[in-house]
Amino acid sequence: MNVQAAGAARRPGWPGMLAVLALTAALGAAFTFIPWLHAHGLYLRDAVMGHGVAGQWWRLLTAMWVHLGWRHWLADLLAAAGLFLLIGREARAGAMLAVLFACGVAVQLALCRVPSVGWYGGLSGALHGLALWGGLRLLYGSGVSRVLGVALCLGVLVKTWLEQSWLAPVVFDAQWGFGVVRISHAAGALAGLGLWLVQEWWQRRHGQPPA
Repeated sequence: MNVQAAGAARRPGWPGMLAVLALTAALGAAFTFIPWLHAHGLYLRDAVMGHGVAGQWWRLLTAMWVHLGWRHWLADLLAAAGLFLLIGREARAGAMLAVLFACGVAVQLALCRVPSVGWYGGLSGALHGLALWGGLRLLYGSGVSRVLGVALCLGVLVKTWLEQSWLAPVVFDAQWGFGVVRISHAAGALAGLGLWLVQEWWQRRHGQPPA
């Protein structure tokens, strides 16, 4: 198989891309606009950590889908759509969705170690992880893909550095009307890097092509 054919084989078609985007939109909408799911899906530190093994651990899996209104949901959905479109040049739709979910869970686990974060919802942390993982994946390509990969990696790294979230984990944003949990962005980026390193190690060990 030639290089062009191999690259084309890695690219998700529109059906896969639309399916992943639709699932992301549907989960976000359900946990944002259905009151019961919103109430039981949001990350609440006391609910998760305050009861030992009987804590509401499922919130670690659902908080990424909960948003604080339609603008928050739409902003994350548009960001996800843009990343799926860019990263889809070199990665499969299923792989992107798996990375998004894994980074989201990793962010929630990291937030358990940050006492100042009492609650959290949204995909921003997971999206930072997907962006860095995707930027590194795009470096496998050539031409436009490689340029996009460099831009994504630099964008995430520069944004993470400028936010200095390790000094101020939560910063109130008057435009949004709530505190932005910036530490989730750094945690997501680290998760994305970690996933890429594990994937690299696995593929080299087993002689597999990039997914």
